[in-house]
Amino acid sequence: MTRTSDELNRTHPTCRQVAVCMAVVLSGLLTGLLGPASNTRAQSNDGRSPRVLEVQYTPVARAQVAIWIEDASGRFVATAALTEAVAYRGIGNRPGASQLNSSYRYPYGRREGVLPIWAHRRAAAEGARRFPRVVFQERVEGYASRTVVDASPDDYYCLQFDQSKATRDALDAVSCATQFSSDKGRYLTERDVALGYAEPWQFGAQRQGMMQPLPLTSVYPPRMDVHRCTATTCVDHPDVDRFADDARAVMPEIDAVTRATGLGDTPQRLLFPVPETWPDGDYRLWLEINVEGDYNEDWNDVAFPTPVEPEGGWDWFAERWGYPYRGQPSIAFSVPFVLAGGTEREFSADTPAGRSSWGHWDEDYGKLHPIEAAEAANMGMSADHGSGVDRLQRDAHGARLTVAVRAGSEGTGTDAVGSVGALSARTHEEALRAHEWVRLHFKAATSERRLHGYQVRVATDPIVDSATFIRHGRPAKTATLDPTGAAELVVSTAVPAGGPIDVVIGDLVASTHYYIGVRAQDDLGRVGPLSLVEVDMPARTFVTVSPCFVATAAYGSALAAEVSALRRFRDRFLLSHGPGRALVSAYYALGPPAADLLRDSPVLRAIVRVPLGALVRLLEPN
Repeated sequence: MTRTSDELNRTHPTCRQVAVCMAVVLSGLLTGLLGPASNTRAQSNDGRSPRVLEVQYTPVARAQVAIWIEDASGRFVATAALTEAVAYRGIGNRPGASQLNSSYRYPYGRREGVLPIWAHRRAAAEGARRFPRVVFQERVEGYASRTVVDASPDDYYCLQFDQSKATRDALDAVSCATQFSSDKGRYLTERDVALGYAEPWQFGAQRQGMMQPLPLTSVYPPRMDVHRCTATTCVDHPDVDRFADDARAVMPEIDAVTRATGLGDTPQRLLFPVPETWPDGDYRLWLEINVEGDYNEDWNDVAFPTPVEPEGGWDWFAERWGYPYRGQPSIAFSVPFVLAGGTEREFSADTPAGRSSWGHWDEDYGKLHPIEAAEAANMGMSADHGSGVDRLQRDAHGARLTVAVRAGSEGTGTDAVGSVGALSARTHEEALRAHEWVRLHFKAATSERRLHGYQVRVATDPIVDSATFIRHGRPAKTATLDPTGAAELVVSTAVPAGGPIDVVIGDLVASTHYYIGVRAQDDLGRVGPLSLVEVDMPARTFVTVSPCFVATAAYGSALAAEVSALRRFRDRFLLSHGPGRALVSAYYALGPPAADLLRDSPVLRAIVRVPLGALVRLLEPN
């Protein structure tokens, strides 16, 4: 079922009026937050020339990124962008000890080192506040297995119970096979702190253990993607109701700056409209980037192994599942730039400003450390291999980070960007993906200036106008089978005005009603009218695993990893062309009798596993 913009306007007039009021309030909050401090020149741009920063960079896959701006004195001025895992999913502030392993969308363990330079500089800014700290409801912070009744269904996070899949390569994989129940946690209280509430912590080559006291607050926001389960069988803590609102109270701009994880090895162009109240002068833009499990010779699973605490700080599950996520620390880049009236200029950097530290979760995490000569080559500064410093790739000019100051001209019309036309949405025709993928169609918008891109956001709460588009919506993701996860949706701007645009949105949840909003944006950051549509996702469709007779008989299970590898080769390669399909058909005719012989002979099964194993290693060497 879909509903158009006109239908929404007729059926939700009251909600729309309330949202407009909210937009005015939020606009005032953002202006106050992003404006200059009292010790800067209160010079207005007088509305003559809209200015925007275009930040250009190319990240590797799975990179978490924070972008912020400081003035000439080093005063934190504004956050320009924060990737979704930190801003929306709360990986920096959630239940579980900070040294817990990671794996396939792992739900526990606060990642204090994810973007610590940004987090501590924001928290140290004049007038800034910290977020309430989230901990387990009742279980020990080093535990991953349930010890009390404390969990409710979770649409996003899950624990991987297959150890072969709980690896570094499977981190943040696309979806969970079945819905998981997680402990959403509660806030740490002053009474907890007074009683010495702590997490297990290990340090040193001897893996010495201790219980490390936790402070009352965190520099990271809690997750904003959950609603408290209130059914009689649910046990969510009442604090869960406050997570999203408390995050916004501490950081009012969090919805507007949240971005999806960028596509790996794909150039990014972020627009940040400069508030009119910002005076001309010198500024500095910072970008911090991190990738979990980014190992090198100094930071790896040997230097920072899975913790083991015989005194009971860690449970059996925490010690045996997942992998040690603590690879190289985050890397920070900075670019000085100048705002000077309507002047347009570009500024860039090709070397990092430094890295964060690996110490405790306290202020040490937030300090900027120079990258010493001895560790430079080991952190990717001698070759582009996508690790360490090379998490930001060089462009054609050798720059890793570029800031372009753009400016408009006087008298630019307010209708400079048009709306997208004929917006529609339908679930994907492939039965196995219809529960999580949506086909989106619309016509390209008109634009007075160069079209920067299309903003596409999805929500489970109503989107009725621009305010709720930002507050309720989250950036749309690609539909992908890539095990590294769904990244931002990229919509081509090359289609001429009025031309058809078709994209597929992924990372959605079965049996859920979604609101989808789309609007165009030009290179000055101005946006066109919002177009809206709704869609209902069906329940998930399950199918019987297709047969692989001989391999199943040889390995004793249709779910064996080797059988899955051979099945993937058949589906992705052999079935993609005529000769391959003919070979598969012949196998289906001859395979069952051969499988019957193998089932009755352990010797034959062992013999057949030798060539099959060699083939599997050839097909999937990792």
